[in-house]
Amino acid sequence: MIGFLKGVFVLLLAAVVFGGGGYFTYQLYIHPEMELVQDQKNGGPAPQAFVDPTIAEYQKCLQMETAGDPLAARRTYAEFLENYPDSSKAEEARTRYGAIQTALLLSPRATPDKQVYIVKQGDVLNKVCARFKTSPELLVEINQLENTNLRVGQRLYVAPAGFSAVIERVASKVVILKNGDFFTQYPILGTQGNAKVGAPKKGTYPAVSAKVQDKPSWKDGQRIGFGEKGYREATRWVVLQPAGHTLYAAAPEAGDAAPKPPSGYALDPDAIRELSALLRKNDPVTIR
Repeated sequence: MIGFLKGVFVLLLAAVVFGGGGYFTYQLYIHPEMELVQDQKNGGPAPQAFVDPTIAEYQKCLQMETAGDPLAARRTYAEFLENYPDSSKAEEARTRYGAIQTALLLSPRATPDKQVYIVKQGDVLNKVCARFKTSPELLVEINQLENTNLRVGQRLYVAPAGFSAVIERVASKVVILKNGDFFTQYPILGTQGNAKVGAPKKGTYPAVSAKVQDKPSWKDGQRIGFGEKGYREATRWVVLQPAGHTLYAAAPEAGDAAPKPPSGYALDPDAIRELSALLRKNDPVTIR
């Protein structure tokens, strides 16, 4: 009887040892191999969805912008772009950052980028602009002046110019630089004539070095000059040299009856109005 029980115990022990070993062998080797074969039949395992880890940081920028402090929002966007230049939200961040920068500059409010000047006896617009290395158009736009006449004791916000532009045809946008650094950007909404945007059919676009030649404006079907009544609300162009690359308003203001250039790039009317204030005659423009 005792011998019989010993035999049963040995058999049970062998079953546990070899059964356990078989189980672990199945889990470690056989089961994964079967899963691999099944995945290959089904076209492979479902890919994991990529989640950009920088989106949470971008949300902080949006929250700061919504809080209503443009200076803090500008700083937050600048830090985001410096830290995450390859983020999936980088292009959107550049656009919003540029819009904040432009709004801060082209408004009669104190910012670190501007100085306050009190008009003195004998001051005229060109004299003040020469002193601060700015342009009449920029000074008028910043202070929202209805004419170019200055009054003694008048308080003006002034900021130096120093802008340049890059027309990026493949990306369909116009980028504005200030002293070589990114300032703002605008999407190209359409083209006219020989001007082309988007990927070229073959090769690459030839790079063109251009400069601002003229900044005409139209109001009520007539061309009007800088400083004339209605100039600030007029539809504008930024004409470049060499010809064929004019920047113009995609949808002219009602009643302005502004024509289209023979060849050029259409931008939002507000973008053209800002560009005509930022860019001076002979400022450099790269077209690529």
